Amino acid sequence: MCRSRTVLAFSALLIGMVAFAQSSVGALGKSSEAAQQVFDRGLQQPSDTIWDVGAVQVQPQYPGGDTAMYNYLVESIVYPEGEGNIRLAGKVYLEFIVRKDGRVDQVNVRRGASPALDAEAVRVVRAMPRWTPAFMNGKPVDTRYMLPIMFMAE
Repeated sequence: MCRSRTVLAFSALLIGMVAFAQSSVGALGKSSEAAQQVFDRGLQQPSDTIWDVGAVQVQPQYPGGDTAMYNYLVESIVYPEGEGNIRLAGKVYLEFIVRKDGRVDQVNVRRGASPALDAEAVRVVRAMPRWTPAFMNGKPVDTRYMLPIMFMAE
């Protein structure tokens, strides 16, 4: 009798495990189908994604290219004077977003040289004309851009 109870208990356990496995496979099948649908449609980024400049297929561009941008910076920067009329020098690293419509937005100093140089660099970059935006899969995207600006004392 003891052996038959053990066999019955084992059979009940086995049937319970099979039923659980079947329900898990059913649930897995549904989630697997949902995953396949997402894959078939392709990966879609949320509309508020900000891409790094190195990750986009077509990078953003200042109107006229890099040479035109550096000419704009040279013509637009007004050197702030330091204490005792000494010209300040240093490199300011700015990070900003080139929006889908080409606007320059969210200009931040990532590494500054001095408060006066940092403020001048931010002012000039905020005043930039619209850029040609970056593109991913044929659509314009917001892109994070890093720009070093060198101030040299003469």
